[in-house]
Amino acid sequence: MQHLREITSDVFDIADRLKAIDGRYRLFYNLIAKRYEVYTFTPHPTLQVVLPFSPPDARCIRHVLRTRAERISALLEEIEAENARIEREKAKAVIDRAIASAQI
Repeated sequence: MQHLREITSDVFDIADRLKAIDGRYRLFYNLIAKRYEVYTFTPHPTLQVVLPFSPPDARCIRHVLRTRAERISALLEEIEAENARIEREKAKAVIDRAIASAQI
């Protein structure tokens, strides 16, 4: 864990806002990967989420809330719905190309 630096204070109070979501959450900067990460500490450090925004801002709070383990069912449903939408778009594109080719 020597490559992790805990962020205890920041401009947007993200570290404190994370603790308000879950008292076990701690914000770290990974010096090797050069990214911000959220860990819990019960009983040992466990990576919860890698923050996609740098430096951390309000979007990170929304991301943490959205990806919490308690939301796994809803998150899986969102992923499945998005995958189904993509498949429909791909199928429509194939049909559109076939129709366009047939009309030539």
